[in-house]
Amino acid sequence: MAVAPQTGALAFSRCMRAHGVPSFPDPDGSGSLPKSQVAQLAAGAPQFVPAHRTCEHLLPNGGQPSPAQVQQAWNDMRAFARCMRSQGVSDWPDPSFTSNEDHRPFFNTPADIDPTAPRITAKVRACRHVLHEGNPLSTTQ
Repeated sequence: MAVAPQTGALAFSRCMRAHGVPSFPDPDGSGSLPKSQVAQLAAGAPQFVPAHRTCEHLLPNGGQPSPAQVQQAWNDMRAFARCMRSQGVSDWPDPSFTSNEDHRPFFNTPADIDPTAPRITAKVRACRHVLHEGNPLSTTQ
């Protein structure tokens, strides 16, 4: 029996919280996670990547993206980094990748950038328009 997307996403959220990301949000009624909130956590929570690896099996397709989704995530995150820098966060990094195996992008932000600070969250809101809604990687890694 297949798991409904919202059920898998809810289990994923609970798993992320249980594995060290206590403020990880629940999905909405359609099973979608709030992109900007997840992006902030991905950028600022050092336990995000290990928790994601532990929990990704709960996501649709076991959390494994297609090559097209990976490429879209890279494009989205590069555009997001450019936007953040244009908004005055000059040391916002380009995306990095999680490993040589899957090349999933994430932001390895410097210690002096607090992704939960009001100044940064305002910039994230100003730049989130560059992230594609259907792209699971542009916010989860």
